[in-house]
Amino acid sequence: MRALFLLFLASFALAQAPKPLKVGELTGEALYPGNRGVSYGEVGLVARGLGLALWQGEGQVALGLGARYRTFPVEANEAKAASSLAAWRKDGRVYVPLRPLADALGLSYQAQVGIQLDLPWARLLQVEARPEGYLLRFSREVNAVVRPGGVLFLMAQGSHPSLVQEAMGLFLPLSRPPERVYYPGGGQVAVGLTPLPLPSPTVLLDPGHGGEDPGLEVQGLVEKEATLDLARRVAALLPGTRLTRQGDETLPLEARLALARTASVVVSLHMARGREVRLYLPKDRTSPLAQSLARLGNLPEERARLLRAYAGDPARLALALERALAAQGFAVVKAEGPYALTRVDGAAVLLEVGAERLGTEEARALVAQAIAQGIRAYLEGGAP
Repeated sequence: MRALFLLFLASFALAQAPKPLKVGELTGEALYPGNRGVSYGEVGLVARGLGLALWQGEGQVALGLGARYRTFPVEANEAKAASSLAAWRKDGRVYVPLRPLADALGLSYQAQVGIQLDLPWARLLQVEARPEGYLLRFSREVNAVVRPGGVLFLMAQGSHPSLVQEAMGLFLPLSRPPERVYYPGGGQVAVGLTPLPLPSPTVLLDPGHGGEDPGLEVQGLVEKEATLDLARRVAALLPGTRLTRQGDETLPLEARLALARTASVVVSLHMARGREVRLYLPKDRTSPLAQSLARLGNLPEERARLLRAYAGDPARLALALERALAAQGFAVVKAEGPYALTRVDGAAVLLEVGAERLGTEEARALVAQAIAQGIRAYLEGGAP
């Protein structure tokens, strides 16, 4: 009995010892962190061996195959990594659990004397040539790599007049680099040859308050009514402009934010006492799209233009509005705006107009004209 127990212990210890690992044609070592029986492989080896896309960020790592991907949080504690099937950082290298990765990406996983991770070659099923590019369909998801002279579809094989079979996959010769390569899913790879059209900028005006919330009242002038009237006047000068509310209705903050996240330019209109015009803009923007503006210098110009169109620039919008208002004789005071402004992707500001500037039809028309001119200058690229 004792001999059988010792044999069991020996076999268990052997199971937890490093094993040979073969990933495609590359070899390495499978590790078992925390003695949990979960095999791990070095992430760079796995990516190179099977032609997988690899992203490594702070605290996480992801591997992708076409439209499929698997993200792992990275843990330094081996027992915690193995128990949660997270990636494991050891001696400056990152290791990922092989079986969960295989299940997520459709890889072949075999555990015998060692661990073998493989990926069958993809078969080319269809090639569709379009004026804007190519759409290729394979028997499974594949990764595409842009290289000089064209696009290589890794570990793919087949025959087509437009493609050349190479040792590493199918190559699509192109006279110029593609504008983009993306994965619609279902084993498809799209190669775009024409630039993406810039989205038409959308302007959203948010008349403050409304419904059960009248806002400020100054000498018979009610804020919810004055802001709606002002918004309608501005919209009449900027065709295509939308309003968050069309009438006297109660609109919660979250509903306003949901609309604001769909616009390129957002101006929230409010009323204050006195004659001052106050312009509020966000200090720190929290949306990922807005924060990515800081990395524009690392992007190709075409992608940077798209990002600017979607993410906007509140500081430039504020400057354009300030100049337009100043041209009409309004003194503008700028300050840090409410937190809600930080949660909008586009260029969002809050404009608070003194009630004395909104007392007559002529006064409101003048303010509306200045606001419309400022927005128009921003959209045309003014106020750098």
